[in-house]
Amino acid sequence: MIALGGAVGAALISLVSALPASAHAIVDLSGDPAYAGGSSIVTLEIQHGCLQNQLGIDKVVAYLSTDYRGVRPREVAGWDSAVKRTSSGKKVVWRLTASVPAFNAPTYFPMKMKWPSKPGVYGVPVKQWCGSATDVWDVPSGPATANQPSPPLYPLPQIKVLRPKS
Repeated sequence: MIALGGAVGAALISLVSALPASAHAIVDLSGDPAYAGGSSIVTLEIQHGCLQNQLGIDKVVAYLSTDYRGVRPREVAGWDSAVKRTSSGKKVVWRLTASVPAFNAPTYFPMKMKWPSKPGVYGVPVKQWCGSATDVWDVPSGPATANQPSPPLYPLPQIKVLRPKS
């Protein structure tokens, strides 16, 4: 093992700290539990644009399995939305209709979700576009392994659906 001198070590730490951190696609229930068979408002947050080109986002797609009973996107200023059927469920597509947001500007996409009828943990893969670059948030979280960091660089947003209230 090689020990780094104080100045070299400090410079290396400063360099690594200056690199951009990977953000996430975040699903926020805002304190309203997801009960099986119920529905509520959820917000998808995209924290920033794509790291590859440092541009803001101009399209976002959330993929929902057939377990989800329905989804209706809410209005977002400067964005159009549509729900489309896929072979594995539905996808919600948001397309920018205004100026591209700054790279570091978070964007929020609220939607009304009809939760799956069975309790469990359900993923919501998300893909974002920034010009020609894309980021896909679809890697399940788990403990670190020899080939997978924890959390992963592009973690899968997940929702815990609870048993219905009695």
